[in-house]
Amino acid sequence: NNVETFVNIPDIVRFGGPAYAAIGTAGSTGTRLFCLAGRVERPGVYEFPFGVTLRQVIEAAGGVKDGGALTAILFGGAAGTFLTPDEIDVPLSFEGTREIGASLGSGVVMLFDDKVDLADTVMRIAAFFRDESCGQCVPCRVGTVRQQEALQRLAAGATIGSAADEHQRLTDLATVMRDASICGLGQAAANAVQSAIEKLPVFQNGRTP
Repeated sequence: NNVETFVNIPDIVRFGGPAYAAIGTAGSTGTRLFCLAGRVERPGVYEFPFGVTLRQVIEAAGGVKDGGALTAILFGGAAGTFLTPDEIDVPLSFEGTREIGASLGSGVVMLFDDKVDLADTVMRIAAFFRDESCGQCVPCRVGTVRQQEALQRLAAGATIGSAADEHQRLTDLATVMRDASICGLGQAAANAVQSAIEKLPVFQNGRTP
């Protein structure tokens, strides 16, 4: 993030590069800003050294709002990936998140509890990418529409073939959008949807199991 980079420069100039590099991990030096949102007790922007665990970040923000049961974390914003409660001990570094198939992305950490309709959240993300596509390239222009249509069929229990067939269509669409879209929006348009299908109890046999 350009702004975040500029903010780090004064400390590097004042204390020196080696001192800055001593913070964090060997592969991810310094600090990172994380934006806590969603069903969290104290939303806001928090700064931590690289290598802090997701659990520690969540606890610093007061945990799940009203003591609710954590069901999922959207890490990296709409273009990021969903994580399960079992993954909250992941170290937040470039190498740590890479090991679980995620990325630091924008640093957004959005919490969801058992009061949130996860299927509806995933469908809203798909609608966002459909609306934000500029339409310049076919993979994104058509792919985001087809992605949303497949989710709508799954939600309505009106699949073309089985739910597994629709999941395969979504996977194929994700591959095409990631590999052939011109810009980052199309390349990331399926990240959250794919991770939700793979990790969360949504759209397995319709809207929810």
